[in-house]
Amino acid sequence: MYELETDPEAVGDLQGLPGSALIPYAEVLSLLEVAPWSGQAYNRQRPDGNMRIVPFGPNGEGFVVYLILEDQRRVAVLRVKWLEP
Repeated sequence: MYELETDPEAVGDLQGLPGSALIPYAEVLSLLEVAPWSGQAYNRQRPDGNMRIVPFGPNGEGFVVYLILEDQRRVAVLRVKWLEP
């Protein structure tokens, strides 16, 4: 398992999430604890990079940007964004 931490800027992002995004976001956190490498590479030029992105929400309206610190078995959530329809 990986330890999760949330960057202060991402905490601010979370305050703007609609109620319909909360359960899908919690599911993303569960995924990151056990399989953080399953997210897409943030930089497509570096597909093996440790900065990743994963979509979430009923129709993929949101995304989480995070950093994997493999040597520490830690994942840092950097940004959480929700795209308004």
